[in-house]
Amino acid sequence: MKADPDRSLKSLNMKWLVMLASLDVLVVLLFVAPEFIKDTSWSSVVVMRGLVTALLPVLVLVFTGVLPHNVKAILVYWNVKNPLPGCQAFTRYAPADVRIDMVALRKNVGELPTDAAEQNRKWFKLYRMVGDDKTVVEAHKMYLLYRDMAAMSLPLIVLVPLGLHFGGASAGASWVSAGLFAVQFIVCCLCARNSGTRFVCNVLAIHSTKRVTEAKAAAE
Repeated sequence: MKADPDRSLKSLNMKWLVMLASLDVLVVLLFVAPEFIKDTSWSSVVVMRGLVTALLPVLVLVFTGVLPHNVKAILVYWNVKNPLPGCQAFTRYAPADVRIDMVALRKNVGELPTDAAEQNRKWFKLYRMVGDDKTVVEAHKMYLLYRDMAAMSLPLIVLVPLGLHFGGASAGASWVSAGLFAVQFIVCCLCARNSGTRFVCNVLAIHSTKRVTEAKAAAE
């Protein structure tokens, strides 16, 4: 049985997600709420570092695993109906990519749908045929990475300020933390959108240069 590519790529992205979570913790402790650590001893720092190292991967798994992929896409694209990047594959992304010859693409893959849901279904079938191509794998990996980073960042806009407030931090620290994580969320969304576009277009660029059949894709 063929391995799930999404799961494999997510496991490769885990270290980057944990690094982002570590950076978020560092920002909160060092810049937003320095009063929490100004009197911390070296021994306490070592203990905290051990706890962070042990707990962050678990927390990252929870944050990134609790939401379905379509909900994460909604968070990234701010669109409830048909949010997946493949939903605009043939009407928006492919025509704008100079690598893709739309006439050749139509000749190689057949009629190109315009309905959003149909576009995504058609594109996904084409993706499954070339999913092992290096350019497709890399773009897919980056899309999943930034999408999960955005999903991690959004709740922090609320949770961190609340935690700081109940922990006795100043109102200014709470507002600063909310602003920092809001910026992080927006940046991750923009990166995910760009990566999603590359993911979609890399698949279609291959199909515009050659005819790929399911039998040929399975043989390769």
